[in-house]
Amino acid sequence: MSTPKTPQRKSNFRRANRAMPHRRLDISTDAIDFKNPDLLKKFTTESGKILPRRMTGVAAHLHRKITKAIKRSRNVLLMK
Repeated sequence: MSTPKTPQRKSNFRRANRAMPHRRLDISTDAIDFKNPDLLKKFTTESGKILPRRMTGVAAHLHRKITKAIKRSRNVLLMK
């Protein structure tokens, strides 16, 4: 048995289907490096968590590179 459709449920569905913000970043893939913590800090919160792709608006392949670079930078103690 399914639950009846309520206005709240409909609004949640509409919110989930919104397009991601397309933020045009002028970052070359060569600039994304673990030795560049100033650039990588733009993609983390104040507490150091990596921001999700839906908030940053970067492409998937760039987000994977950024994530790896942030983790490497943490291991080398360039970032907290």
